[in-house]
Amino acid sequence: MKVNLMMATLTFVGSLVIAAIGFLFGRFFAETEKILSEKRAAYTDFLSILPPLQDAYVVGEEDKIIAALRPAVMRVPKLLFYADASVLKAWDSLHKAYHDAYSNLSEDSGPLAEEYKRLAKAQNDLVLEMRRDAFRWSIFNYSGKRRETYIHYDGSGST
Repeated sequence: MKVNLMMATLTFVGSLVIAAIGFLFGRFFAETEKILSEKRAAYTDFLSILPPLQDAYVVGEEDKIIAALRPAVMRVPKLLFYADASVLKAWDSLHKAYHDAYSNLSEDSGPLAEEYKRLAKAQNDLVLEMRRDAFRWSIFNYSGKRRETYIHYDGSGST
């Protein structure tokens, strides 16, 4: 009889412990999914306000470059809050590639000028890093090899 009572008590306590662990895991995963959802929304919002790549062929003056990038730059604090370091590096590379392309391209430039290719590659890298970060725990995660060939400037204007 004592053994039955002890087994019943042990089963009851074990059930409570397993239920508490399940509850804590559920809370953890729900909070993680909420943060990832907010991160996805921030990334989508950020990408939607980037200037079109082909505008690099039209714009040429510094004030127009700054005006074209201003909406994206205004959202950088939100990006800093949510983004992984690789996303921030990719944004830095894209920002520099925008300036390089807008400064060097004109309507007379060829359709696949080197500056345009670097700009397109930098934007693609940003999207891939955002996708890798935002879908980290998803089966839709981009798991390809990182290029990490971000443009590094020495401050003199050359790469």
